[in-house]
Amino acid sequence: MTTNPNSTGQFDEWDPLAQGTDDVGLVAVAQKREIQNILKSYTGYFDLFAELIQNALDAVEKRMADSETGYQPAVWININLDANSVTVTDNGCGMSSAQLRSFLRPNFSFKNGLTTRGSKGVGATYLGYGFNHLKVATRVDPSSLFTAEIRNGRQWIESSTGTVEKPKATPVNYQDATFLGVDRGTSVTITLTGDYIRPKNLAYFNATTAQQWMALLRVHTALGGIYLCGQSPPPIKIQVEATHKSVVDHAVMDAPRYLYPHEVVGKTADLREFLADQTKRAEKQQDLSKVPPKFTNLNGLWGEWTGEEILNEKAPIKPRLDATETDLLRAMGLRLYVFMGFSTDLWDHYNDNILRLRKGYRILHGGLQQSTKNMPQGSPVTIPLTESIGFQNIAHVIVHFDQAEPDLGRKGFQPEHTGLAERLSASAVNAFKKYYGRLLRKKTGAPALLKEMQLDQWIDEQRQHEHDNPLVITGKGLFAPAEQLPIRSLPRVEQDVVALFNQMLSAGIIRGLQLLASSQFQQYDGLYRVSIEPPFDKYVLSEENPLGVPKENFAGTDEAIKSPVKVLEYKYSFDALIEEFTTGEKNPGDIGLVVVWEMGNSWKQMFDVLSYLDEENQHHRSFHGITHSVQHSVSGSHAFVLIVLQDLVAYLLDRSTESARQRDAYSVDCET
Repeated sequence: MTTNPNSTGQFDEWDPLAQGTDDVGLVAVAQKREIQNILKSYTGYFDLFAELIQNALDAVEKRMADSETGYQPAVWININLDANSVTVTDNGCGMSSAQLRSFLRPNFSFKNGLTTRGSKGVGATYLGYGFNHLKVATRVDPSSLFTAEIRNGRQWIESSTGTVEKPKATPVNYQDATFLGVDRGTSVTITLTGDYIRPKNLAYFNATTAQQWMALLRVHTALGGIYLCGQSPPPIKIQVEATHKSVVDHAVMDAPRYLYPHEVVGKTADLREFLADQTKRAEKQQDLSKVPPKFTNLNGLWGEWTGEEILNEKAPIKPRLDATETDLLRAMGLRLYVFMGFSTDLWDHYNDNILRLRKGYRILHGGLQQSTKNMPQGSPVTIPLTESIGFQNIAHVIVHFDQAEPDLGRKGFQPEHTGLAERLSASAVNAFKKYYGRLLRKKTGAPALLKEMQLDQWIDEQRQHEHDNPLVITGKGLFAPAEQLPIRSLPRVEQDVVALFNQMLSAGIIRGLQLLASSQFQQYDGLYRVSIEPPFDKYVLSEENPLGVPKENFAGTDEAIKSPVKVLEYKYSFDALIEEFTTGEKNPGDIGLVVVWEMGNSWKQMFDVLSYLDEENQHHRSFHGITHSVQHSVSGSHAFVLIVLQDLVAYLLDRSTESARQRDAYSVDCET
C-alpha cells in the first residue's frame, strides 16, 4: 500500500494500461478503432505490395546478417491476375509459432527500426485487416511449418452494425510450391476479394507481364532500392512471376534497385563527368565551347551528390540554406539524385511504347521523390519552382534521408524534412537547366499538320488580298505629328489596347510595322510584317529615338527590308495568352508579335523574358518599338516578341526610372 501525502485517501499502485476484468468489451472497441486509424493511413494502390515486399526484404537481410555459409538470399513475387491474388515469398529468417500468433497485432513489431525498413508494427495489421483474405506460412527450420488464414478482416473493421463476427486466424493447408521448396522463410498471400479494399483488381494498370510488374514495383516499393553515392544494394535475387490468362511470365533482378530514368531512356550523361572534363580542358587551356560528342544531343543529364558535398560546394547545386536547414541537412545523412530529360516525350515514350501500361499512366514522370530506409516513400510531388516551371515536368529528383522517419502509412515526412527536400530539388533543377540548351537534344515538335496548313493558307490568302486590293494613303503633311495621342485614358479592355497600339503606329512612336489583316482565324487576331524603307535614320536608336535599333543593323544595305508575314495577337494582359497556351487553344510557335497592356506574372510558368526597356539591352532590339523578347524557358529558343504598352508608356515618361524597374523585374535569379 502506498500513501499519497497530498491526499486524504490511500490507494494501491496500478498499471493504467493494464486490461481489467470488467472492461473486455471496451478494450475490443478501442482495439478496433486503433486498427481503423491504422488503415486510414494506407490509401495508395501500391501499399499492399510495399508492405509485403519490405517485410520480405527485412527478413532476408536479417538472415544475411548471420553470415550463414552457402545462403543465397531470394524473394519471389507472384502476381496472379487470374486469381486476383498477390504472393510474396522469402527465404529469410522466418517466424516462430509465437511470433506468428502475434504479428498481426497493432503496434507490435519484431524489428528494431535501425537496420530494418519497418518497425512501427502496423504493416502486418494492415495486411490482415485491410483485406478480406490473408494466408501465411512460415518456418524457422526445415522441420517446422506454421500456417494461418484470416478472412473478412476488412469487412469486420468496416461493419458498424456488429453483424460481422470478429475474424479468427485458423491453420490452413498452404500449397505454395515456391515456399515448400525453401528451408526457412515466410510466404504471404493476399487474395483481393470483397469490398472496401484497394486495389480491387490487379488488371487496373494493364500490366500483364512480369517485366511490367517489375518496373511498377521498382518505382513504388522497396523493390526499388535507393542506394546512392557509392552505396551498393544487397545481393538479393528478386524473381517476379506474372500469371495472365493461364500464361506464366518471369523476370529476374539480382538486387533491389530503383528504376532510375537515366538507365532506361538511352543516351544520357553524368553531369559530374562533364564538369570534370571541363576542368581538365580548362587546365590545358583548350576551347571550352567545344563539347565532346558524348556530351551532346543527349536524351537526359543526371548526377548524384551527398549532403556534405553540397554543403562543401563540391556540387553544382548551390541552395540558399539558413543555419537550421544546414544543420538538418548534415544530421539527416542526405543524398540527392537528379535527372533532367530533354522533354516530357521521354516519359510518354517509355510508358506508352516500352512498358505499354494503362493509357495516360506515367510510371516515370517529373517530380520530387522523397525516400528513406533505401526505398521510395509515397508518390513524387511537384518541384516548387517559381519561374521556368516547365522544368518541373522534365526533372526527376530523389532526396534520400538516412535518418528521417515517415508516418505510419509511409506517405510523408515531418514538414521540416519535406521543406528541405523541396528547397534542394528546386535548386538542383535550377543548376541543371544551365546545361539544358547546351547538352540536351532539341525537341522537334510542331503544330498539327492540318492546323499548320490552314494557317499557311490564311497567310497566303491575305497576301493575295493585299495584292488585289491595296490600301496606300500618302500625302505631304497628312501625317504631321500632333505631339499627343487622341486616346485620353488608360486601357481597360482588349479593344482599348488595339486602339492605343494603332494610334502609336500612326503617330510614329512605333515604326516599320504593316498590318495586313484583323481576323479571328483560329482565334488569332491578325497578320503583320516588318517593312523598313530607306532612309533608315528614322529607325536608328538615339537619344531622340529611344525605341530605335542599333545603326549597325542597316550596315551594308540601302534596300528596303521586309520580313515574312507573321501572326499578331492582342491581349489586355499577357496572363490571358499564357492561359490559352496552357490549354492548347493557341500555340506559341504560330505567333510573331504580341501586343498587351500589362505583363502580368503567369509568363514565368513557361518563358524567360529579355527587356529592351532596360537600357543595357537596347542594342539587342531587332525592330523599332518592341519592348521585350520572349524565350521558352525549357529549351531557351526564341518564341516571339512583345510590345507591353504600359511599360512603354512608363519608359517614355521617365526613362531612367523605368529602365531600372525593368532591370529588376526581368533579372534571372538561378537560386530559390
